Amino acid sequence: MEHISFALRIDPANIEEYIRRHDNIDPELEAAFARYGIKQYHIFHMGDGTLFAHMQVENHEEAMRGIAATPANETWQRHMADLLLPWENGQLSKPLRAAYAFEAGE
Repeated sequence: MEHISFALRIDPANIEEYIRRHDNIDPELEAAFARYGIKQYHIFHMGDGTLFAHMQVENHEEAMRGIAATPANETWQRHMADLLLPWENGQLSKPLRAAYAFEAGE
C-alpha cells in the first residue's frame, strides 16, 4: 500500500466553495477511486488557502492513469479548475515527502 501526500493551493476566500463542491462530489468519481485501488483519500485545509491531501492507494501510478481516463474525472477537473491555483513551477499539486510514520500492528 502506498501513502501519497500532496499540497494544493486555492484563494482563501474560496475555501467554503471548495468544501461545498466536495460535499457534492460525483459518486461515479468516488466509484472510480475505489475501482482503481484508492482505499482512503483525505483533504485538509489550513485556512490560508493551503490544502493538504493524503491517500492510501494500492498503486498510485496505475490509479492516476485509470482515473484520468474516466468521464467523471474529466468533468470534475473542469468543475474545479477555477478554484485551484498553480505553484511556482506551474503545477497544481506539489508532492510532499514523508517526515514520520507510525502504524500499529493488526
